[in-house]
Amino acid sequence: MNSKKTLILLAFIAAILMAFGFQNSSEHKVLFEKAKFTMETKGDLKGAIKLFSEIIKKYPDEREYAAKSQLYIGLCYEKLGLREAQKAFQKVVDNYPDQRQEVAVAKEKLASMAKELEKVPHMPTFRKLRVPTKLSWIMQLSPDGKKVIFASPSDKKLWMMSLSGKLGSEFPGAPSIVNTGDVEVDWSGLAWSGDGKWIVFNDWIKPKKFKEKEGKHGMYIVSAEGGKPRKVYENYRDVRIVNYRMSLSPDGKILAFSSVDNKECHIHTISVDGGLPKQLVEAQAREPVFSPDGKMIAYVDTKNLGRAGGGLWVIPASGGAPKLVANAGNASSPTWSPDGDMIAFLDLKSQQICTIPVGEDGAASGELVKIDIPEGTGGIMSLAGWTPDNKIAAVFRSHTEFGLYTLPSTGGKAALVSHGGYPGQPRWSPDGKRIFHTNELDEGSGDWERLSLAVVPAEGGKVKTIPIEFDEKMIKPSWGGGNDVSPDGKTIVFAGKSKKDTGWHWQIWTLPVDGGKPKQLTQAASSFNNGFPRWSPDGKTIAYVRAILDKVYSTGFREVNICTIPADGGEPKALTSDSDRAKFGPIAWSPDGKWIAYYSFPDEDPFKAGILKILSVSDGVSRVVGKLELAHVHIELAWSPDSKRIAYIYGTESYGKSIRVASIDDGSTEDVETGLVDKGLFHLDWSSDGDSFVFSGYEGDSPELWLMEDFLPKEKTQKK
Repeated sequence: MNSKKTLILLAFIAAILMAFGFQNSSEHKVLFEKAKFTMETKGDLKGAIKLFSEIIKKYPDEREYAAKSQLYIGLCYEKLGLREAQKAFQKVVDNYPDQRQEVAVAKEKLASMAKELEKVPHMPTFRKLRVPTKLSWIMQLSPDGKKVIFASPSDKKLWMMSLSGKLGSEFPGAPSIVNTGDVEVDWSGLAWSGDGKWIVFNDWIKPKKFKEKEGKHGMYIVSAEGGKPRKVYENYRDVRIVNYRMSLSPDGKILAFSSVDNKECHIHTISVDGGLPKQLVEAQAREPVFSPDGKMIAYVDTKNLGRAGGGLWVIPASGGAPKLVANAGNASSPTWSPDGDMIAFLDLKSQQICTIPVGEDGAASGELVKIDIPEGTGGIMSLAGWTPDNKIAAVFRSHTEFGLYTLPSTGGKAALVSHGGYPGQPRWSPDGKRIFHTNELDEGSGDWERLSLAVVPAEGGKVKTIPIEFDEKMIKPSWGGGNDVSPDGKTIVFAGKSKKDTGWHWQIWTLPVDGGKPKQLTQAASSFNNGFPRWSPDGKTIAYVRAILDKVYSTGFREVNICTIPADGGEPKALTSDSDRAKFGPIAWSPDGKWIAYYSFPDEDPFKAGILKILSVSDGVSRVVGKLELAHVHIELAWSPDSKRIAYIYGTESYGKSIRVASIDDGSTEDVETGLVDKGLFHLDWSSDGDSFVFSGYEGDSPELWLMEDFLPKEKTQKK
């Protein structure tokens, strides 16, 4: 039907409405006229769509007007140039076959659009679900695509949520707890059985036990309706989240998982009733996932215990020869389509969602398709499942923005002095006119590992990189390693590493504040890590934290001590011993030169909380000031000019929410009002005149649940 005929038919429909609608006016007719006015006169197409949708929802029994509204929704989308128009017209045909006139228009529209869509490249669509509650970075859809499960890091419980609530498809239902008895749930690994009757999860263990000999997670199976969970097996998987993903066979009888033994990661299967695990492949691998029929298992390469990876593979669940299905920079989150003839996965290196057809033998049967994620997000973390109606759920990181803020030390309203990049570890110049810090090496590089030393005016302005002249091209200051400005304002000391240094092996360096050639102060062997340097008030000595890299726990440290070294180089001297239980984290030298503030390990949670202590520089005796609820490399300490108080970022989760000041005399604390809303705080310094704080802040960086639709090729869609 051409556009002229369409207009004639629509005019005919409108005439019927005019003949009967106003003589027997009712609410649905009035709302319909309002929607038409919004569309045709005001030109507010999105507003009209909402009104037409309201008619369909509120008056489903008024089928004539519901059909008209659905048809007009399609016309609105058609003017907007969106693929949703095709879906809207199809709903007229599918949902209102008794409304012949509207169906006739919709069919003509569909026929016309089909020809036009053949000329348009296939473009997937993404839709973010509006979830008010805080989610976790790992979520899993039920096999029917109607529910999602996730574990809360704060309460260590298993939660279930309907994917679509009563408010519409964009609003999930209310979360409810799945009873797991007295077993606490770790958020890092969850899976359903193919029949939707069972859920497997990891139990939560205290971080201080997180070592190969002690930190063995128990893998449990529980009814999807809740109940007493049953332990299947206990194993160690190092610290990378990708190593914790598991899969249940469709009947819930076999569990596939990865395990780390002798510094290698391999995938295994085991009966949920117990027994010994069976290793599936000789090569190192992770993230095994059963196919819907249970005959095959997809998995990905792993390197360096999950810190890197490679391609996507498939192997028979009973064992056999594995087949390379797709090459990738770092494949992750393999997810089977409901019919088992496609696999989706992430390439973490390129931040793309990939799909590839596979045959019954698990071999690739078509071309690999790479899909870019939406602009404006902070990246994609994992895939959460593939629904029967061909939507792929994914966990995205919300867009994150960083900045440097200043604030009166008495509290009030924070001021933004730099925006963008990854500013961290801010330090006032002695005259209070500049703020030195770490930031991106190049403007807009977007890579937090490519850091440099930088400076910005204290009142705000352009951030300037401090040039470093080095034979090996680059010194890389650590984002969490610390830096400081000398009392005379001429030299920066920082923790960083040269190109030849690997892993966590940092040294202490100095550099003129205007740039130049750095000088390496420490010459520690590769088994040592040095960080968080601070100048003494007289500028003659530098204090820093030294640790021995732990051979068991690859990112942990042992024998942590606070050391000093002459500012012009020399032999280090340890001020603490093992009994002081110093934590590898920020320190601060008091302005009067008598004390060094630091935090030590508490008994209950050494990876999160800390005991705030001060150490006498003269005799090495330490004493407790108080407890920090949050204590890690990003929670820095800053002294007041009179050396009587210590400021730090206060919080209970990953980053802080306020500034807290503690008295060293009695440990009493007070919070400083920042005026900031929905910001995470980290890193901190107190100006030498005592008037101002400077700190780093961010917003975003939280998990979001998205659905990817319309991603299948046309021929696949038609087959479905």
